[in-house]
Amino acid sequence: MKNKEWKKHVAFEALVLLAVVLVLTFVCRLWPLILLAIVGIIIAALRLLFLSSNKVEVVKPMLALPAPKEEPNERDVRDMAYAVIMNRITLMVTGSFPDARWIWAEPDARRRIENGEDVYILLNRAGGYRKAKVRIDNLQVQEIVYSFDSQDEPEDIPVDPTEDDTDSPDTNDQPENFELIAYEWVETHIIELNDRCNEAIGEGKNVVILTAEELPDPKSWEAICAELIRAELTDVVCGPEGIIINLTQ
Repeated sequence: MKNKEWKKHVAFEALVLLAVVLVLTFVCRLWPLILLAIVGIIIAALRLLFLSSNKVEVVKPMLALPAPKEEPNERDVRDMAYAVIMNRITLMVTGSFPDARWIWAEPDARRRIENGEDVYILLNRAGGYRKAKVRIDNLQVQEIVYSFDSQDEPEDIPVDPTEDDTDSPDTNDQPENFELIAYEWVETHIIELNDRCNEAIGEGKNVVILTAEELPDPKSWEAICAELIRAELTDVVCGPEGIIINLTQ
């Protein structure tokens, strides 16, 4: 580094000296020396310019540290507790009735659970039972009490998981509740359907057709249409090949 500074100093001194020589030779009209002085000045200037240039040092990028994980807040804990409760209810219901399906009887079930209030579920394919009371204590599912009548408060009816469904007098007489199937199907696929509708609108299409291969029992299509309309897909009709969602609205 010191050697380079010394060379820069020598080049600068030479440039100054040659400039003085140029002035003197011009005053004395020594034309050959003037040309030599000009050439020397050019060489000294280029040398000084070369020595003054700084090399650009490449700075290696530092690897960014991963962002620290946020500690779960109260809302996250409540979300996890609610998910655990729903999973526990599903396990208990399917443990007694493997083909059963259920949904909350009240739209504000989560608020009721957090407030310690009673909550109920609606059942389908549960051996004739249509409604059940879920007893929750300290955000833990303690018991499920089943009832045949979906309109009345559930009675404390003991449930024997090994009991044959044919023993219940209403098992074969109860029509299958397609509203529950429709609600469950729409709740599972609504995000995917919204994405498909947005993509179809972007491609200039007017309709989205849900084929029979991706839908449940054709008898449930009318109920699914009703659920889709409640999910703000306003123009939905059943067709021979499936369900048609009109996007022109």
